[in-house]
Amino acid sequence: MTTDIQTGMKAAPAVKRDRWAETRRAMRRHWLLYLLIAPVLLYFVVFLFYPMAQGIHLSTQKAGLLGPVGFIGIENYRKIFASPDVWRATINTLVLATGITILGTFMPLIPAIALAEVTPMWMRRSFQTVIYTPYLLSWVIIIGIWANTLSPIGLVNSILIGLGFIDQPILFFAHPDWARPLVVGQTVWRDMGFHALIYYSALLSMNPDTVDAAEIDGANGLQKIWYIVIPHLRPMIAVLFIIILQGSLHTFDSAFLMLNGRTADQITTLSIYSYQRGLMQFDLGMASAAGVVLLVLCLIIAGITRLVLPNATRM
Repeated sequence: MTTDIQTGMKAAPAVKRDRWAETRRAMRRHWLLYLLIAPVLLYFVVFLFYPMAQGIHLSTQKAGLLGPVGFIGIENYRKIFASPDVWRATINTLVLATGITILGTFMPLIPAIALAEVTPMWMRRSFQTVIYTPYLLSWVIIIGIWANTLSPIGLVNSILIGLGFIDQPILFFAHPDWARPLVVGQTVWRDMGFHALIYYSALLSMNPDTVDAAEIDGANGLQKIWYIVIPHLRPMIAVLFIIILQGSLHTFDSAFLMLNGRTADQITTLSIYSYQRGLMQFDLGMASAAGVVLLVLCLIIAGITRLVLPNATRM
């Protein structure tokens, strides 16, 4: 038994040396591929990992705009978790992310399926252009469009008053109850065309013989969508769900442009709180701590999502 243990201990370094030698041979054999990927890795190191490390470092410092003053440990985190504003911002972040993720994942299925059913090619291309156009607009323009449409004298209020549903115009952008739905609706509306084209590209790979066979068997439109189209799109739905979820946790532009005295409590996210605390109140330590909290929250949700959707990235 002792001899076997000693033999195993001697064999372990040999196995490590063999693996390292094999790795070096692979690197020499594919050196051009490593050279091509080097700029991408450098970009992530300079613009992602280094700022992330700096943010974590600043979260343990008493810092202002001129830089860190001194190490204070976890004091910033104590202040963060004792602040009701941070908890409110965390709840807002989760609520907005839930609405954006659910609607942003499933609503684009409707225009995607419609695109696949449109027969004239010129009509299909025109439809693609129309639904994709909002994705090209800046958030300032999008907020302006929605503000004009939903203003007291805008199209929506005029129609509702004309039909007799309301007597007074609804102040959509100044009412707390409408703040979160508007942020979710604007975000989903802006990205719907882009996500629909992703689904549409996946539909192009579907075997048309399967749909034809279902029609011969007597399946109607809803049955074909539920039993053929949705299962075919399930891997893409899972991938898009993860992408939208991680992006919605960093909601900033759409909510920030809608902030006012009556809606701030409903749509101030952790990203907005970090911005306000760092660049408006000059407390980079607290702002960095809030950013680290958001980072940890994203990692936890990403881990849970991967456990729930273990085959999400398998196409």
